[in-house]
Amino acid sequence: MRIVVNDIAASSGGVLTVLKDFYQYVKENDKENEWFFLVSDDYIEPTENIHVIKLPEIKKSYIKRLKFDFLTGKKLIKSLNADYVFSLQNTLVHGVDVPQTVYQHQPLPFQDVKNYSFFKKDERKMAVYQHLIGKTIFLSAKKADKLIVQTEWMREAIVRKCSVNADKIVKIAPNIENSESLRVDVERKNNAFFYPTSAMPYKNIVCIYEACKILEDKNYDFKVKVTVPEGQAQKNIEYIGQIPRPEVFANLCEGSLIFPSYIETFGYPLIEAAQMGAIVLAADCSYAHEVLGDYENAYYFDPFKPEELAGLIEKVISGEIQNRNVFKKVDSCENTWEKVVAEIISAKKG
Repeated sequence: MRIVVNDIAASSGGVLTVLKDFYQYVKENDKENEWFFLVSDDYIEPTENIHVIKLPEIKKSYIKRLKFDFLTGKKLIKSLNADYVFSLQNTLVHGVDVPQTVYQHQPLPFQDVKNYSFFKKDERKMAVYQHLIGKTIFLSAKKADKLIVQTEWMREAIVRKCSVNADKIVKIAPNIENSESLRVDVERKNNAFFYPTSAMPYKNIVCIYEACKILEDKNYDFKVKVTVPEGQAQKNIEYIGQIPRPEVFANLCEGSLIFPSYIETFGYPLIEAAQMGAIVLAADCSYAHEVLGDYENAYYFDPFKPEELAGLIEKVISGEIQNRNVFKKVDSCENTWEKVVAEIISAKKG
């Protein structure tokens, strides 16, 4: 079986991690099928049964990507004599005469929490992705033979917004590492808070800033560490930049996680904090409730009402909210890419 994996869009961050993780699984576990990875740069290497086709020009603009998706991509896939196409970049290649599965892990067009505006300069880029690029994502969801999502909320949102049959959407949770071995035996503090994040607008660091401003006059002694290199100056916030993974877990063992992001597919820091037994102050969004489930140290706030977050921070500092000394268990380190590959192969056989 000749399988084309389309991920030209991946170049950094989580989407590049997804590409490399999937490639590594195929490299180590599948010798029977022939794979063709379409990428934009030297992110992965060819092997005996894995071919890497670099298409850097397509990555340079979204117009070129649209041209590939709607016009030129089908010619390339036909020339490869592909039996199946697997897209890791949320959209399919139109006009091909073989089945396609789309791995849908872009939540922005499917969430209802934030409606970005073209008329606000700092929101314009997100508005383009939500309202314009989102239309191509919706079209792909309708036309794909199968969709794979990481969470139930995404599955329900796609059914609702795209009017597709729920039967063609398969939920396969991402790989969740059992991190118990990374716990650090330190004294937990009620005035230490932590937010591992990037500077994307929807990560909502501003909510933490505003919450700290509300508490400023009360002279509480507390610190929120945020893993971006810089931000709005506030005496209770320390911008520490990106840190090594062991240090992330050390911070989660020492204090509480604040997670105000209002757009996430899954939200890995939530499950990591719960494994460390940390108090979690999370945005009251579907993804957070699904990931945390019945975790007893979870508390929720409206991500657009910093006064709610300020109230929770105050309760943690004062001891009104206390750590319950519970840990969320991850029983298996099963590589869920195995299920993804099985879905692709079974779809072709079907």
